[in-house]
Amino acid sequence: MDGSLCHCGRSRYRPGYPCTACRVEKEKRRRLKIRNGAPPKTRVRDPGAAESPRYARPLRADRFLITSAQNATPVHKGFLAALRVAAKHLGAELVVVPIRYKNPTSVWTSDQESDEHWAPEIEPYLYNVRKKLNRNLILCADVKVQPTASSPLTGFEALTGAESCIIGHPKMQFRSVPAPSGRYPKILSTTGSITRQNFTDSKAGKLGAFHHFLGAVIVEIEGKRFHLRQLNADRTTGEFTDLATHYTAAGARAAPSALGIVFGDTHARMVCALVDEATFGPGGIVDTLNPETLVFGDLFDGWSINPHHAGNPFIAAAKYNGGANVHAEVEHAIKFVRDRCAGRKAVIVGSNHDAFLARWIISTDWRTAPGNAAFYLETAQAMLASVRLTPGGAEYSDPFLYWVNRLKGDADIHALARDESFKLADIECGLHGHEGPNGSRGTLRNLSRLGGKVISGHSHTPGIQEGHYQVGTSTPLRLEYTSGPSSWQNAHAVVYANGKRSLILVIDGRWRVPISGRKKK
Repeated sequence: MDGSLCHCGRSRYRPGYPCTACRVEKEKRRRLKIRNGAPPKTRVRDPGAAESPRYARPLRADRFLITSAQNATPVHKGFLAALRVAAKHLGAELVVVPIRYKNPTSVWTSDQESDEHWAPEIEPYLYNVRKKLNRNLILCADVKVQPTASSPLTGFEALTGAESCIIGHPKMQFRSVPAPSGRYPKILSTTGSITRQNFTDSKAGKLGAFHHFLGAVIVEIEGKRFHLRQLNADRTTGEFTDLATHYTAAGARAAPSALGIVFGDTHARMVCALVDEATFGPGGIVDTLNPETLVFGDLFDGWSINPHHAGNPFIAAAKYNGGANVHAEVEHAIKFVRDRCAGRKAVIVGSNHDAFLARWIISTDWRTAPGNAAFYLETAQAMLASVRLTPGGAEYSDPFLYWVNRLKGDADIHALARDESFKLADIECGLHGHEGPNGSRGTLRNLSRLGGKVISGHSHTPGIQEGHYQVGTSTPLRLEYTSGPSSWQNAHAVVYANGKRSLILVIDGRWRVPISGRKKK
């Protein structure tokens, strides 16, 4: 008899196991014996035995599509089919991390002998051992985190030492971990899930269902370097977009132009040349994704008038020797955007560094700034002309917004006013991140509690917490005001045509591995 068939002729539940019908019948006979007075059998577990079957196989690809699957829960068939299409198109290995959850209210486990099983369609892809994917990244598939955990990455910062790690979990979370200078960036990431929502009706269960991420992460290995992005699938069809390709159960096709890209904080005077080339150069992120809108935060660095330099004579000497000029820096920042728009719409988000200009006007005596006196007086006059008293108090125009409108020419550039909203799809992109709720300082956590989707920046540290995606920086990872271990990373966020998001990291000037550049397996 074919080894894939049960003794009754039906397909086996799992290799070496009887079919589901035989398992159910066996359980009925066992319960009948107990009701008739027979003592129930107790199973004694070997202390040295593994908690669950060991799923391991050689992983030799240089691309991986990694997701997770909850026990006793059906897979999303459309998403599985789309993942298979993507795996074939990319030459990638599909890896599914099995996770467990005890759900006595599940409609899918009521007729099963045990909930210690996973959908048979994903059996060939299950993997639950620890694997070093390259010298800087470890897949911790041996770690089981409760699917309802509100912060699944908490406590894992040191689990893999200096290497980054991936944890199987249905909630999407991403963290950048501070690392000493010169060490490769370290990240922690979960995977999303390939199975459908299957949670209890408790508070934890309802929150787990709400944050259930039907998706995966794609990992591209390039020597010691790796690239990781989020694949966010449509909950109905299971299709998803990765960069310029859209994957469905029927096949792969060119994706529509992205709605927009929110860049890591720009700081135009300090922008890293490698990041600039990877972002705006030929074959770069903008060239590949063809976004309709470019969103810039902290466009103006304000080094020439940085209030944190006040009282430091050595920085003052460096500015004098370098001919620091605030007018020239403002012009350079606006020209930076104008040169990179190339017919696209650009949005400049009100940010703390852009606000340095207003702080300088308010706190400086123009008579002590002879090299910037004319610029100071014109700017102050524009602010004075805009002053008005409102029921909420005094208001006046933002001087940086004034100069953007003066110098943008015919480019489609819009500088947001204070507290002005700007959305890509249903995602709020008008919050820089320096201001949090009720006057607090913005953080990854408190901006995730706003009740809507948000993309922000400010901290230079990329992250994902529930509905909040946080970008990194476009500058070098070490500036004059950084010291000690740092979590800074060069990272942007893309919003695809379907409204789904992903972080795109630039590491050593590289942001992906082209499909044509993959190794043959």
